[in-house]
Amino acid sequence: MQVTSITEYAPRPGALVEFSAAVLGAPEPSPIPPSFNQSFHLGDLADVDRVWIAAAFDVPGNLDADALGWAFAQLIDRHDTLRSSFVPTPTGIERMLYRPGAIEITPAAESTVSSTAKLRDDIRTRLEKACAAARFPSYSCFGIDRRDSSTVLCAFDHANVDAMSIAVVIDEMHTLYDAYRRCAEEPNPDLPPVGGFVEYCRNEATEPLVAPTDERMVRWSDFLTECGGTTPRFPFDLGIVDGGTASQATTIDRLLDATQTIEFEQLCARSGAGMFSGVVAAIGQACAGIGGPEHVSFLFPLHTRHRAQFARALGWFTTNAPITVHVENDLHDTITAAHNAFRAALPLSTVPIPQVLANLGDSFTLSRQDVFMVSYIDYTRIDGHEHFEESNAHHISNATVSDDAQFWISRTTSGLAIRARFPDTAVARSVMISFIDELVAVMRASIAQAGVAALAPLGT
Repeated sequence: MQVTSITEYAPRPGALVEFSAAVLGAPEPSPIPPSFNQSFHLGDLADVDRVWIAAAFDVPGNLDADALGWAFAQLIDRHDTLRSSFVPTPTGIERMLYRPGAIEITPAAESTVSSTAKLRDDIRTRLEKACAAARFPSYSCFGIDRRDSSTVLCAFDHANVDAMSIAVVIDEMHTLYDAYRRCAEEPNPDLPPVGGFVEYCRNEATEPLVAPTDERMVRWSDFLTECGGTTPRFPFDLGIVDGGTASQATTIDRLLDATQTIEFEQLCARSGAGMFSGVVAAIGQACAGIGGPEHVSFLFPLHTRHRAQFARALGWFTTNAPITVHVENDLHDTITAAHNAFRAALPLSTVPIPQVLANLGDSFTLSRQDVFMVSYIDYTRIDGHEHFEESNAHHISNATVSDDAQFWISRTTSGLAIRARFPDTAVARSVMISFIDELVAVMRASIAQAGVAALAPLGT
């Protein structure tokens, strides 16, 4: 799985087939509110940035448009978040819910595009319209038809999906598409029952209040206070003043190849830590190595799919926890420190973010649109991951505007990669080049040093 942005996506030319969604019947009002993430994302429905995420993968031979249309309709019926629409009311945003079978998917238009750049621009333009939070459905499906292999692309407004959902979409769409190809009269996809995100939202809405004196709440408050009464920032000037934004820039870089990734994981294990702790320790070392502070604070997302019924559900199943990485004498010691900080941070993820903000009140100010965060996902631990590499699977995000740095670290069978999102300024680009070069150097040097140490004779 390659994690990328639409500006970096490079699909091979072909015939672009767009599918339309016909809504049959009326929805029913739902008493279940949007999740906190959805409410924050939707905000004012009349003025929501186009924040969408897409799944793309290849299938053999020419595109079977009937199979793809059927597969996408089945996906919608399986996952109730794709049948949820949202409407503004005097008391806030409310959910409307469509029944299974209410969304009919059919091919709508086909156009042959002979240029990768033109094809990417066409897809982006259409997704800007289709994946808008204020409309329903807020998602779309495309195929790129070619003789040797074709591409399936399914895109969704962020309110419908998270990163794990994109992996589920690819696996399920593979299964559904293949089932129809095997027997169009009676497709029989082998997919297990799945829970619904709407039920998850019901559970979230009834979570008990955490007392202001609770240790977890106190530690959240202390963390944000130490960040200046706001969210953490990447510790370098990125050429953006408070209140300003710039177009988003994206870079995709390989950190380690497959063998190096295994070696780095072994290095982390010798420190009693996992890969996430190793990665964020290296980020801390890299920041210090290019002149930054000896401690780096940021938020990191965690999934909330703790019940088996939600393991393969589509939805926005994430929360955040705060962490500060303290840079020690060498990476080994920093990994140990980062692991201890990570373990200490996990209980804080059980405090709902709305309650954290309510507890802080006027002492907290959101001074930037973006929050400095580091996300880590290991695709090799996801069911169906064996299809990702062989089918050229991509997780594609839209590119909007930015005022801080954000990092997505992904592990696949081919190694470890980073997608960096940051403001497109000359200052930020210079900083990011230096930072990523240093990050790569830190991680690879640590592997080399560990290898030398392992070969050293006993007693030396």
